[in-house]
Amino acid sequence: MITLNVFFDVLQEHEANFLKLLNHMVVESGKEDGCGLYQLWRNDHDPYSYVLVEHWESQEHLDAHGRTPHWIHFNDTVNGYLKSEYDEHHYKEIPR
Repeated sequence: MITLNVFFDVLQEHEANFLKLLNHMVVESGKEDGCGLYQLWRNDHDPYSYVLVEHWESQEHLDAHGRTPHWIHFNDTVNGYLKSEYDEHHYKEIPR
């Protein structure tokens, strides 16, 4: 499994557009093959700081996600709503 945490610092004046875009991503991405989790979380101490948590069964599923129309639109649009570019962290489970 691959886990992604994607961090966003949203400009206050663009929060409504950001949330509309991300809510669409959550719905559409959750329908994809290999997606185990796709959730947006808000920071308790900073209302304009968010993290998107994703779980993918494999790198192949994640790669396919990056070719979907909704991901391409997201990637072309989201940074215009942010204080700085989003920060994406990839994690793989440590085998026991």
